[in-house]
Amino acid sequence: ISQYITKAQGFFNQAIYWTKVTVEVSKQIYIREGLAPPSVAEIQQVYQGLYKKALEFAAQPKTSADGLIKVAKSLSKEEYLRFGAYFIQIVGLFSLGEIIGRRQIVGYPSFGPKEHHH
Repeated sequence: ISQYITKAQGFFNQAIYWTKVTVEVSKQIYIREGLAPPSVAEIQQVYQGLYKKALEFAAQPKTSADGLIKVAKSLSKEEYLRFGAYFIQIVGLFSLGEIIGRRQIVGYPSFGPKEHHH
């Protein structure tokens, strides 16, 4: 039993160490990049813009769709690659969250009594 306790203490110490390292690196990035939470005015500006665009789309979906197609045609190959990479990262993070939430890679765990099919 003592060997398991020793291993557990080792894992715990490593977890604490890497947590502290991550916190310190995050602090340095926060300071050097000049990061700060958005102001109330910035949040209002973003949501008012989104609301305005949503109303425009609801009023004239055809015009909005044509504008979207026009923007898509004007993008360069590098921009498509960059946005594709962003999309892959988002899908990967979503999938990772799903795996963690389900606690398995495929399917959902079944809780409760098992069904028997004859």
